[in-house]
Order: sequence, then C-alpha cells, then structure tokens
Amino acid sequence: MVAGTKKTTKKQPGEKVFRRRSVQPASRVASSLVSTAIRKQGFVQAEIVTRWAHIVGPELAESTVPVSLRFPRGSRIGATLRVRCPSAFAPLLTHRGARVIEMVNSFFGYQAVAKMEVQQGPLPPVRRRRPYEKKPLDEAQTDHLSSLVGDGELSPLQEAVKSLGEFVLSHARDEGSDDKK
Repeated sequence: MVAGTKKTTKKQPGEKVFRRRSVQPASRVASSLVSTAIRKQGFVQAEIVTRWAHIVGPELAESTVPVSLRFPRGSRIGATLRVRCPSAFAPLLTHRGARVIEMVNSFFGYQAVAKMEVQQGPLPPVRRRRPYEKKPLDEAQTDHLSSLVGDGELSPLQEAVKSLGEFVLSHARDEGSDDKK
C-alpha cells in the first residue's frame, strides 16, 4: 500500500453486512458513562457508590457516603476507603469501622479494603419521594374499575392493577376539572 492512500473495503454483491442493533439496558449504557467519572473520584468499581445502601445496609447508608477508594500503587488489596458522614455520626462510624470494612470486602469477594478513614462533613441533599395520594373515586368510576379488574378475591397482580387504576382515575378527574375552570 502506498503512503497517503486509504484502504477501502467494498461490499461484494450478495454479501451480507451484519450490524448489531440490539436494545441494551439503560443501566449498561449509563454505567459506561458514569464509571469514568467515578474513577476520577478514586473508585475502581462504580458499584460501591451505586450499591452503597445494599453493601452497608439502610441505617448506615442514610448517614454515610463513600468518598473514595484508593489502592496502593500496583496492588488490588489493602485499599483505603474514605467515608463522609455528619460530625455527630463520626464516633459511631469509627466504632463500626471494622464492620463496614468487613461488609465492603464481602461485597468485593476478597480483602480489598484494609482501612477506613472517616471524613466529617455535610452529606449531599437526598431527594425524598412523597407517597402518591389516591383520591376517592365516585360511584361510576368505581363500577367501571371493578368491571375491568374484577370483584371479590383478587390476585396480587389484580390488586396492583386496581390500585394503579384508582390513582390514574382520581388524577384524570382532577385534570379534567382544571380544564373546565
């Protein structure tokens, strides 16, 4: 091949070109984008951040946030885990430090973390979801929903569909009343 020329491949007649066009889960696409940002923060695996509540339990996850996970150069064991918590919670977290290290190592499947540093500071604000409110339905809507879902003893799936229907119908009535005003 001569310098400065491009090698081009042409499709031969009758030759099929296969392209992979499968649907991928959003978590797989997002994890590839998020993992590079998380690695800059010192996390080798993004799962420690995304699954923190699963790793340490809801009680500790409510008042702690992992900040960084630093391994010694050239090694994948003996890391230092830095965890941020409010100042009032720091003594308790220090006391439970060995248990947190044990839970993180259990998650990784090997002795990845050797020590934990507690960093005192404010936690990022957490958005709390409000529970959805279902408003009472009028008799016609209740009858219509019962005819769709059924009466009597309902399966768990039917109960869920009925609950969703109550929510949708109660809010559809509210939206319709806003248009009339």
